[in-house]
Amino acid sequence: MPLKFGKMMDVPEELKMATDAMDESVGEELASMTPPPERPFSPKVMTALASALSAVLGAMGIEAEVETYSEPVPELDPDEVRFLAMLTAAAADYGKPLPVTPDKIRSDSDLTAITAALRELAKDPGFKDFLGQSEGEDMGEDGTEVEVEVKAKPAAGGKGGKPGSEDDLFMSRMRK
Repeated sequence: MPLKFGKMMDVPEELKMATDAMDESVGEELASMTPPPERPFSPKVMTALASALSAVLGAMGIEAEVETYSEPVPELDPDEVRFLAMLTAAAADYGKPLPVTPDKIRSDSDLTAITAALRELAKDPGFKDFLGQSEGEDMGEDGTEVEVEVKAKPAAGGKGGKPGSEDDLFMSRMRK
Protein backbone atom coordinates (compact mmCIF):
# COMPACT_ATOMS: atom_id res chain seq x y z
CA MET A 1 0.00 0.00 0.00
CA PRO A 2 1.35 3.43 -0.80
CA LEU A 3 0.81 4.73 2.75
CA LYS A 4 3.95 4.11 4.78
CA PHE A 5 3.69 4.70 8.49
CA GLY A 6 6.42 6.35 10.49
CA LYS A 7 7.45 5.51 14.01
CA MET A 8 4.61 6.38 16.40
CA MET A 9 6.30 5.63 19.73
CA ASP A 10 8.91 3.39 21.28
CA VAL A 11 7.35 0.03 22.08
CA PRO A 12 8.92 -3.37 22.67
CA GLU A 13 9.45 -5.24 19.41
CA GLU A 14 7.35 -8.20 20.58
CA LEU A 15 4.38 -5.93 21.30
CA LYS A 16 4.83 -4.11 17.99
CA MET A 17 4.77 -7.43 16.11
CA ALA A 18 1.60 -8.50 17.93
CA THR A 19 -0.20 -5.22 17.23
CA ASP A 20 0.91 -5.26 13.59
CA ALA A 21 -0.50 -8.78 13.21
CA MET A 22 -3.77 -7.71 14.84
CA ASP A 23 -4.03 -4.62 12.63
CA GLU A 24 -3.39 -6.74 9.56
CA SER A 25 -6.04 -9.26 10.62
CA VAL A 26 -8.64 -6.54 11.24
CA GLY A 27 -7.80 -4.85 7.94
CA GLU A 28 -8.12 -8.09 6.00
CA GLU A 29 -11.46 -8.88 7.67
CA LEU A 30 -12.84 -5.42 6.86
CA ALA A 31 -11.48 -5.61 3.30
CA SER A 32 -13.22 -8.97 2.81
CA MET A 33 -16.53 -7.30 3.70
CA THR A 34 -15.94 -4.49 1.20
CA PRO A 35 -17.32 -5.41 -2.23
CA PRO A 36 -15.05 -5.13 -5.26
CA PRO A 37 -15.40 -1.94 -7.29
CA GLU A 38 -17.33 -1.79 -10.55
CA ARG A 39 -13.95 -1.36 -12.28
CA PRO A 40 -10.42 -0.75 -10.97
CA PHE A 41 -9.90 2.53 -9.15
CA SER A 42 -7.98 5.26 -10.95
CA PRO A 43 -4.39 5.80 -9.76
CA LYS A 44 -5.07 9.55 -9.54
CA VAL A 45 -8.12 9.02 -7.30
CA MET A 46 -6.25 6.51 -5.12
CA THR A 47 -3.28 8.87 -4.70
CA ALA A 48 -5.68 11.65 -3.67
CA LEU A 49 -7.38 9.32 -1.17
CA ALA A 50 -4.01 8.27 0.29
CA SER A 51 -3.05 11.94 0.64
CA ALA A 52 -6.33 12.79 2.39
CA LEU A 53 -5.98 9.76 4.70
CA SER A 54 -2.45 10.88 5.54
CA ALA A 55 -3.68 14.39 6.40
CA VAL A 56 -6.40 13.12 8.75
CA LEU A 57 -4.12 10.53 10.30
CA GLY A 58 -1.64 13.34 10.93
CA ALA A 59 -4.33 15.10 12.96
CA MET A 60 -4.53 11.92 15.03
CA GLY A 61 -0.78 11.90 15.60
CA ILE A 62 -0.10 9.06 13.15
CA GLU A 63 2.64 9.78 10.64
CA ALA A 64 2.04 8.49 7.13
CA GLU A 65 4.09 9.00 3.98
CA VAL A 66 2.12 9.07 0.76
CA GLU A 67 3.51 7.36 -2.31
CA THR A 68 1.96 7.80 -5.71
CA TYR A 69 -0.14 5.09 -7.35
CA SER A 70 0.95 4.47 -10.92
CA GLU A 71 -1.51 1.78 -12.07
CA PRO A 72 -5.24 1.10 -11.68
CA VAL A 73 -6.10 -0.48 -8.32
CA PRO A 74 -8.42 -3.52 -8.41
CA GLU A 75 -9.42 -3.26 -4.74
CA LEU A 76 -8.74 -1.22 -1.62
CA ASP A 77 -5.81 -2.26 0.52
CA PRO A 78 -6.76 -3.72 3.94
CA ASP A 79 -4.97 -0.85 5.74
CA GLU A 80 -6.93 1.71 3.74
CA VAL A 81 -10.21 -0.03 4.54
CA ARG A 82 -9.26 -0.24 8.24
CA PHE A 83 -8.44 3.48 8.40
CA LEU A 84 -11.54 4.38 6.40
CA ALA A 85 -13.70 2.37 8.82
CA MET A 86 -12.04 4.07 11.79
CA LEU A 87 -12.45 7.53 10.27
CA THR A 88 -16.04 6.79 9.21
CA ALA A 89 -16.89 6.14 12.88
CA ALA A 90 -14.93 9.17 14.11
CA ALA A 91 -16.55 11.50 11.55
CA ALA A 92 -20.02 10.23 12.44
CA ASP A 93 -19.31 10.70 16.16
CA TYR A 94 -18.10 14.22 15.40
CA GLY A 95 -21.36 14.97 13.57
CA LYS A 96 -19.95 15.14 10.04
CA PRO A 97 -20.40 11.63 8.63
CA LEU A 98 -18.52 10.63 5.49
CA PRO A 99 -20.74 10.63 2.38
CA VAL A 100 -20.03 6.94 1.61
CA THR A 101 -19.24 4.14 4.05
CA PRO A 102 -16.49 1.65 3.17
CA ASP A 103 -18.99 -1.14 2.52
CA LYS A 104 -20.72 1.01 -0.15
CA ILE A 105 -17.63 2.08 -2.13
CA ARG A 106 -18.10 1.01 -5.76
CA SER A 107 -16.42 3.63 -7.93
CA ASP A 108 -13.96 6.48 -8.30
CA SER A 109 -16.77 8.95 -7.63
CA ASP A 110 -17.40 7.33 -4.22
CA LEU A 111 -13.70 7.66 -3.36
CA THR A 112 -13.66 11.25 -4.63
CA ALA A 113 -16.56 12.15 -2.32
CA ILE A 114 -14.81 10.49 0.64
CA THR A 115 -11.53 12.22 -0.24
CA ALA A 116 -13.21 15.64 -0.26
CA ALA A 117 -14.85 14.96 3.12
CA LEU A 118 -11.55 13.74 4.61
CA ARG A 119 -9.75 16.88 3.40
CA GLU A 120 -12.39 19.05 5.07
CA LEU A 121 -12.05 17.10 8.32
CA ALA A 122 -8.25 17.42 8.18
CA LYS A 123 -8.62 21.23 7.96
CA ASP A 124 -11.24 21.39 10.73
CA PRO A 125 -9.57 22.44 14.02
CA GLY A 126 -12.65 21.23 15.92
CA PHE A 127 -12.18 17.72 14.52
CA LYS A 128 -8.54 17.71 15.58
CA ASP A 129 -9.61 18.77 19.08
CA PHE A 130 -12.33 16.11 19.02
CA LEU A 131 -9.77 13.42 18.15
CA GLY A 132 -7.48 14.62 20.92
CA GLN A 133 -10.17 14.41 23.59
CA SER A 134 -9.12 11.92 26.24
CA GLU A 135 -11.60 9.23 27.19
CA GLY A 136 -11.78 10.34 30.81
CA GLU A 137 -12.94 13.89 30.08
CA ASP A 138 -16.54 14.79 30.81
CA MET A 139 -17.87 17.00 28.04
CA GLY A 140 -21.10 18.96 27.85
CA GLU A 141 -23.37 18.97 24.80
CA ASP A 142 -21.68 22.08 23.45
CA GLY A 143 -18.22 20.48 23.77
CA THR A 144 -17.18 22.35 26.90
CA GLU A 145 -15.63 20.48 29.78
CA VAL A 146 -18.03 19.78 32.63
CA GLU A 147 -16.98 19.39 36.25
CA VAL A 148 -18.92 16.63 37.98
CA GLU A 149 -19.09 16.36 41.77
CA VAL A 150 -20.40 13.22 43.40
CA LYS A 151 -21.61 13.24 47.00
CA ALA A 152 -22.36 10.04 48.87
CA LYS A 153 -24.24 9.62 52.11
CA PRO A 154 -22.79 7.33 54.77
CA ALA A 155 -24.30 3.87 54.71
CA ALA A 156 -27.22 3.37 57.09
CA GLY A 157 -26.54 1.74 60.41
CA GLY A 158 -22.93 2.80 60.61
CA LYS A 159 -21.39 5.12 63.10
CA GLY A 160 -19.14 8.04 62.26
CA GLY A 161 -19.66 7.63 58.52
CA LYS A 162 -18.53 4.01 58.58
CA PRO A 163 -20.77 1.36 57.07
CA GLY A 164 -22.72 -0.85 59.42
CA SER A 165 -23.06 -4.60 59.29
CA GLU A 166 -24.76 -6.33 56.40
CA ASP A 167 -27.83 -6.87 58.58
CA ASP A 168 -27.99 -3.12 59.34
CA LEU A 169 -27.75 -2.28 55.65
CA PHE A 170 -30.43 -4.84 54.77
CA MET A 171 -32.78 -3.56 57.47
CA SER A 172 -32.31 0.06 56.39
CA ARG A 173 -33.41 -0.88 52.89
CA MET A 174 -36.44 -2.76 54.20
CA ARG A 175 -37.65 0.30 56.14
CA LYS A 176 -37.78 2.49 53.05
